[in-house]
Amino acid sequence: MSFNRIGVAALLAAACIGAALACGPMFPWQLLDSREGTVKAPVELNFAYEASRLAGAPNDGLRAVEPDSPVDDEAAAAEREEVQSGAWRGLMPAASNDSLLARLEAARRADSGEAARTAAAGLPVAVADYLAGAAEYHADRLDTAMAFFQAIDRLPAEQRKIRAVTAAYMRGRIHQRLGQSAPARAAFQATRRYAEAGAPDPMGLSVASLGEEARLDLIEAGLMKSRWPLPEVATDDAAAARLIANAVHLYADQAARGSKIALLSLGDVARRLMDSDLDRGRVFAEPIVRRLVVAYVASKQPDYTWDDTSDLDAIVADTIEAVLSQPAPAPGPDLDRLAALAYQGGRYDLAEKLSQTTNRPLGLWVRAKLALRRGDRADAVKDWTAALTAIGQDDPAALLDQDAKTRLRGEVAVMRLGQGEYRDSLQLLFPVAATYWGDVIYIAERVLTVDELKAFVDGLPPLPAPQARPDQPDSPVANLRALLARRLVRLGRTSEALAYFPQRVPGSTPEERDRDRADIEDARDYLAAVEAARPGWIDWPWQRVPRAEALFKVARMARVQGMGLMGTEGPPDETVMHGAFADGIGQTSPNGVDTSPSPLLGPDEANRFAASAPTPDSRFHYRAIAADRALAAADLLPQRSQAYAATLCWAARYAKASGDQAKAWAIYQRYVSTGAYQPWARDFGGTCPPPDFEAAKTFWQRRITTWVKEMAGSAWRHSGLLAALVVVCAAVVILSRRVLLASRS
Repeated sequence: MSFNRIGVAALLAAACIGAALACGPMFPWQLLDSREGTVKAPVELNFAYEASRLAGAPNDGLRAVEPDSPVDDEAAAAEREEVQSGAWRGLMPAASNDSLLARLEAARRADSGEAARTAAAGLPVAVADYLAGAAEYHADRLDTAMAFFQAIDRLPAEQRKIRAVTAAYMRGRIHQRLGQSAPARAAFQATRRYAEAGAPDPMGLSVASLGEEARLDLIEAGLMKSRWPLPEVATDDAAAARLIANAVHLYADQAARGSKIALLSLGDVARRLMDSDLDRGRVFAEPIVRRLVVAYVASKQPDYTWDDTSDLDAIVADTIEAVLSQPAPAPGPDLDRLAALAYQGGRYDLAEKLSQTTNRPLGLWVRAKLALRRGDRADAVKDWTAALTAIGQDDPAALLDQDAKTRLRGEVAVMRLGQGEYRDSLQLLFPVAATYWGDVIYIAERVLTVDELKAFVDGLPPLPAPQARPDQPDSPVANLRALLARRLVRLGRTSEALAYFPQRVPGSTPEERDRDRADIEDARDYLAAVEAARPGWIDWPWQRVPRAEALFKVARMARVQGMGLMGTEGPPDETVMHGAFADGIGQTSPNGVDTSPSPLLGPDEANRFAASAPTPDSRFHYRAIAADRALAAADLLPQRSQAYAATLCWAARYAKASGDQAKAWAIYQRYVSTGAYQPWARDFGGTCPPPDFEAAKTFWQRRITTWVKEMAGSAWRHSGLLAALVVVCAAVVILSRRVLLASRS
């Protein structure tokens, strides 16, 4: 409630105003994580959006100025701007800008009002008096400071104008510190009157005065304590309720002019109003106060904080009952907000009554949820659709913030999905794909058939050329096209997939490209390898080694670039997260994280999910494909060749990478049984050499040549022995004949 303008950004970040929901430290909240939980959850309002519209659009030019720099620095910067712009021309003797700036600096360093006035001699009278008052204020000499600021108000209008706003604001601050509420209010109101009349207000003090005046009301109402001593003032409950309502109006006016400090203050007021010790019957009877509390309790804001609170749920429930116990307002946006609050509090009967005749988005949205709870699915879908259609109506008070519009669209998509209207569901989600990309992934990758997805993608707007968007992140359109491309590759339709892979950015190097984001050139290389691995009309033995080489290239690309070429965007590969997690974006089951089947599944959704699974349906499934392709390459190679052994080694390595140790062991046993000894095989499946396909191409020719040589040598040796045998036999025959002839004679 006493926020200053320093560090506002940090405070807003801590309060999470306008922040998106998340269900975990790493993964985005997804609609399909729990379908029933999604569509039956309370409608959440955006507190910052609601609070900034409590007062309606301002009709003046006053706007908040809330930089992060200290106020003194802001004031000095504003003075320099005045000097440089010539705003003081005609109010003082002519002087150079350097001279004026030097006098300003000297006056700011002064430690008393009179010293400041002396240093500021020659500056406009209002400027000199203001600097003197500021010096006294910083020295805590408030009475003397007040005299200098009052002197400005007595100057002629033209001289007073340049410091009228700041002087009035400082008078209000002094009265505030002195515990003088009535004159403080008057001074803050004068601050705004001067600004509205055209007096300069570079620091936005007229808007800041709204918050200061509101604080006075809250202190007088007893809702907050003062930092300064105040006279005892008895305030009855009725007066306190009026003061609180007026403070909310003032903060709302401040917020409507762009003040983030006012949003924090309104949040603090709403939190204080949840105190059951208050006479909340009177306080909540004020429409603007009730609307503030409804916006706070029904918002995503997680900053309910009490030092001694152990039962926050009870406090919130009690507050909801206190709000709902008031007479309902006339039909309109406030009634719809009350219906949303009643639904949040479990008062479904009252929510039904409050939303019965509505035709605005919020009320229709609540009514749709109520219909679903009753089991009336047809009426629920009708009201959800009507709510989405009604978003475009002109009534500013009936508008929803962007987060709510996104959520409403998402819930309609969930219901359409449950009706089997799969393409319509994706059509609804795609405009908010940046928020619900995990849900888009699920429908595109696991529910639509690949041809249905192809037709959807073909209807999307074309992408600009890559050189026109070198520094732009991937768009949902580009990402969906890449998802389709990888899905087509998984089905063996690589030639069709080429049209959907992204174009390579001209001049990019392999190091600059993300291997998990394959482009069209990578896909062309993969397709060329697949085509080269196909058998011809006649599969001659000598044609098999080139085919094996092509198959090994397919295997290698599947292993190294498989995520970008064929990985699933969601589970099991999670290309969307570069494979860092096994799941988290997208769904591992049609039921999301729920263990029981969802009643909101489409008629054949489970069958579609099963049919669209990758083969094999395992993490980094392309690694198993790489192992299979390497094995197929080995089948075409001579078993005693180095290429055969090396290809089997790589197949085993890929099998290990896919987590299939049994397969890796079987491949090793095959090598031992059929392959030739290789000295490097001690680390088989670990460190593998490149297959020597060139040697394999001439393996049989070399074996035949060796065989012929061996046969020729063998024949030569065999022919000499035969000749010797012939000679021996001839000699034996001759000797035998001689012996025979001799015996006869």
